[in-house]
Amino acid sequence: MKKKYHLYSSMPMLGNHKTYAEIDLGALKYNYKTMRGELKGESPNTEMICVLKADAYGHGAKNCCRALLEEGCRFFAVSSIEEAIDLREVCRELKYDAEILILGYTFPYQASLLAKYNIITSLVDKAFAVDLAKEAKRAGVRVRCHIKTDTGMNRIGFLARSEAEIAQTALDIAELKKLPSLDICGMFTHFAKADEALDEELPHKPTQEQAERFFALDSTLRDMGIDVKFRHICNSAAAMRFPEYHLDACRLGISLYGAHPSRYADKYCLRPVMKLCTVISHIHDLPAGQTVSYGGVFAADTDRRIATIPIGYADGFIRDYSGVSVSVLTAKGLFSAPVCGRICMDQCMIDITDTDAAVGDKVIIFGNSPEELASLARAANTIEYECLCLVTSRVPRIAVE
Repeated sequence: MKKKYHLYSSMPMLGNHKTYAEIDLGALKYNYKTMRGELKGESPNTEMICVLKADAYGHGAKNCCRALLEEGCRFFAVSSIEEAIDLREVCRELKYDAEILILGYTFPYQASLLAKYNIITSLVDKAFAVDLAKEAKRAGVRVRCHIKTDTGMNRIGFLARSEAEIAQTALDIAELKKLPSLDICGMFTHFAKADEALDEELPHKPTQEQAERFFALDSTLRDMGIDVKFRHICNSAAAMRFPEYHLDACRLGISLYGAHPSRYADKYCLRPVMKLCTVISHIHDLPAGQTVSYGGVFAADTDRRIATIPIGYADGFIRDYSGVSVSVLTAKGLFSAPVCGRICMDQCMIDITDTDAAVGDKVIIFGNSPEELASLARAANTIEYECLCLVTSRVPRIAVE
């Protein structure tokens, strides 16, 4: 017999935690209100879709959902049916009616669950849509769907990268619209390069090209008498940079959590929602010439004072972060301290020479300012999305407001 479980689900929550992630729900609400205000100012009829996939990018989907419902959000997006059901339970618990869209693939045989929990699923291609319709008919239900179009991301979706593909996809959608077990109530695409250099700086305009392909498909459908009703193509970066593409809704993901969609998209003064913290657990003197941690890649050029902090790559503080600086809060104030040597699974070392740091002092990995998370992303040659999602389930989330 197979036993299913989530990692760390049975660990006790004690009063104090040496390493934890503080989730500021007040900052989450502020970011939502700020983005909503700015986008509504540019596009009054545009709705906000709050993306809470991957456990709200590691922030805790249920708590984030509650906070956003209180702030007026009525549309969420997730990646899987499990995430969607989780949010639906929160909505029902708080007696709010909200839309929930699954952005990715769902097994067709789960049609009855989609209907039971009033979840919108994405149609990723014609074959999937036909299978879903068969399962829905067998279950005696009608499933609500958004057409996912592939205008250039080349991941999932009905192909719409050329005139021929647009014409064929329009015919496919027209055929699917006749199936009584499917309620096609929306259509969307996803930009591949909205977070990169401005289109004007590139030899071609990839974001504009994708948008034009989407509009061409929509226009073709309208000429056929088909109105998909609800259109959305902007993620956080595109919402900030391309107001002409706001349409019926914008999908707000990374911006909700106060991180930068990219170095090209930082339009609003948003607040970090997650603050990753730990403490100093040990202090020792390191003589000149001695090395620190695995491999001895760091050697002291002079006598140094070294502190150990109980956070490592098993917590999401990965080895690629070796050499970054963290903030130590001491009796005399906040000091920057570089990580020395390789980060271990559960611990790493920082240089606290010339500070008054003591065992028990708080150490902030990121969350004081957006720049701290950005510096981690640069060190690991990745994006801020990944840095947030890397914080593992071993790290307790403490919600504050």
